Amino acid sequence: MSKHVFDLHERATHELVAEQLRTLADQLAAGEVSLSHEDWRPPTVVVDPVDVVVDLSRKHHHVELEIRMRWPLTPEARTR
Repeated sequence: MSKHVFDLHERATHELVAEQLRTLADQLAAGEVSLSHEDWRPPTVVVDPVDVVVDLSRKHHHVELEIRMRWPLTPEARTR
């Protein structure tokens, strides 16, 4: 079962995007990610190990940077 929590599509300056990524990095370091359009939703707990894919592609007219992360929902799920 999956439950959609958050997505964001935005055009912004690279400085603003860098600040948003630093905020996200700080949340990951603290072990909880708070991304939600609804204030009542609790933070998502980050459980080790975290699998990360960073993909940088140079296209004909633009560049794409995709960062994908995945981790278990609970510490018990790590062995599954």
